[in-house]
Amino acid sequence: MVMKSAKEQLTMKAAIKFLLYTVGFDTLIAIFLTGIKFGGGFLINFIISQCIGLSICTCVLIAHLFFEKAGPLFKAILMAAALIIGSLGGSYLGSVVSGMSPDILFEKHGLLQLLFLGVMFGSIITYFFSSREQIAESQARIQEEKIKRLTSEKKAAEANLKMLQAQIEPHFLFNTLSNVLSLLDTNPQKGKSMLVDFIQYLRASLSKIREEQANLGQEMDMIRAYLGIFKVRMGDRLKYKIDLPKHLSAVSFPPMLIQPLVENAIKHGLEPKVDGGEILISGIEKDGLLRLAVVDSGGGFIEGRESGMGLSNIRERLQSLYGESGRLILEENQPHGLKATIEVPYGKP
Repeated sequence: MVMKSAKEQLTMKAAIKFLLYTVGFDTLIAIFLTGIKFGGGFLINFIISQCIGLSICTCVLIAHLFFEKAGPLFKAILMAAALIIGSLGGSYLGSVVSGMSPDILFEKHGLLQLLFLGVMFGSIITYFFSSREQIAESQARIQEEKIKRLTSEKKAAEANLKMLQAQIEPHFLFNTLSNVLSLLDTNPQKGKSMLVDFIQYLRASLSKIREEQANLGQEMDMIRAYLGIFKVRMGDRLKYKIDLPKHLSAVSFPPMLIQPLVENAIKHGLEPKVDGGEILISGIEKDGLLRLAVVDSGGGFIEGRESGMGLSNIRERLQSLYGESGRLILEENQPHGLKATIEVPYGKP
């Protein structure tokens, strides 16, 4: 991203805003001059102040727009010229509008008053304009650095994701293949069912290595295949349900954020229990937030479960993708088990 030029920064809206600020300054100066008994009363001071101030302001804006690339010395000369031209032109215009004779302005005292007003107006307007310009440039630089940092963090997060996606957990891979071979001898139908789910899971997982974004429907298809494999292995010890409203299936969602929660629920929650348990995966959208929950009826909070590597990776990715708007919430599931909820802004990729 290239920092915007002064012409781009100084839009019509900004110019109007600057002129309105000038009107405000001019009014304050008119009040001040009237308070010190300077000039011919508030109305005259107000008219003269507005004409001089707006004339100087216009000259400064024109000089800045047409000579934005000029050097510091040339800019200083331009600003001085803008002060003189704006003061003379504004004073003449003010005298005409207020009904004064222009000749009065160029008498000895009138000229001194003119120079005094010109310096006063010019100093305030030029300082204000320069300050606004410096603030705009600083904000543009800060925004540019922020975008660079976020882009770098996003690329790092994508690289980590692809690495994680490519590293299918070895014991899961070998255990599944071993179970398939065993079942093909003892229960061919179950072995075939597990092999179909395993192929579907591998196809979904490996295809995501080349993708930066998926949708919830695709994620749930992969999770369904993953749970199907464990259903064959665990039999009646594993029950599961996926409850995702149809309209959420097409919602974009970063891949491989939900699956580690399901894996965690099986590995730490249900497998250690003799009678197994149930997993419920659900998604809702409410108040501009998307909430995806993985609830199990396993052993609940145990030492190390809430701070494991998988959960740490999820938190890091949520922070990288959504900042403070993305959260992973862990809660006890009553009467027993764990509820893990991913909360992100709805509709934001």
